[in-house]
Amino acid sequence: MPARGYTRATMSDLPETPRRSERHRRTRARRPRPTGWRRWLRWAANLMIVGGVLLLAYPVGTWGYTWYEQRQMRQELTRDHPGLATAQAALDSRDLVPATPPATTAGAGGTQSAPDPAETERLAQLAAFKAAADAFVAKMGSTGTPIGRIVVPAIGLDVVMLEGTGNGDLREGPGHWPETPFPGQGGNFVVSGHRTTYGHPFFKLDKIRIGDEIDLVLPYGVAKYLVTRSIIVEPDEVQTVAQAGKEQVSLAACHPIYSASHRIVVQGDLVAFRVVQQ
Repeated sequence: MPARGYTRATMSDLPETPRRSERHRRTRARRPRPTGWRRWLRWAANLMIVGGVLLLAYPVGTWGYTWYEQRQMRQELTRDHPGLATAQAALDSRDLVPATPPATTAGAGGTQSAPDPAETERLAQLAAFKAAADAFVAKMGSTGTPIGRIVVPAIGLDVVMLEGTGNGDLREGPGHWPETPFPGQGGNFVVSGHRTTYGHPFFKLDKIRIGDEIDLVLPYGVAKYLVTRSIIVEPDEVQTVAQAGKEQVSLAACHPIYSASHRIVVQGDLVAFRVVQQ
């Protein structure tokens, strides 16, 4: 039966419609293929796209790895060291012991006044701080062991640090130089970290200013430092972080961003602390 609206004659006069596959082939055949410089331009554009994807994938991948490792180490610290919660509470409440004695006032005739009970207690706390640090170091595991947290409020940093500065260690977080003493042991506690990859914990290290706080939350206590200087040095100028016979912290990273030509070192002096039960 003829289709509605058409007679048999008119239907026979309609042109034959080519099949879709034939139309598709004809359309493709009419498109000229790129030649000469156009082919090289397309190749270069594709290469740039692939390179951009890989360039973006690398830092994102390293950040994801470090995020996972940080999460695992934070859980491990909480599980194995209940004293961390007490140290954090002491830091939050500012219930800390001064690291240096208050200014003394000479008595009549230039003689010193009687010993201050508060100063006696401070010295006892310092001795307890050293003993706790010595005990922690004595039973601490090998490199790669999480040892506490670095908190720098001025740049929004709160990250788990671990023992060691090998490539594998720094991929998980900032690493403590094993040859330098821990807080309480009377020296310079030195930590290195990445600035661009693997979570970039020290990305904003150059934004820290003199007077800013650096807090270390450790299983045996909390240590508060105030920044005294921020300097740029050559990679081999290790004397910058040499021991000076006093309680200090040094944070070191490559400088400038995306380069390893120099190092930035931020240092602070201990101003307060608190010992907690391990």
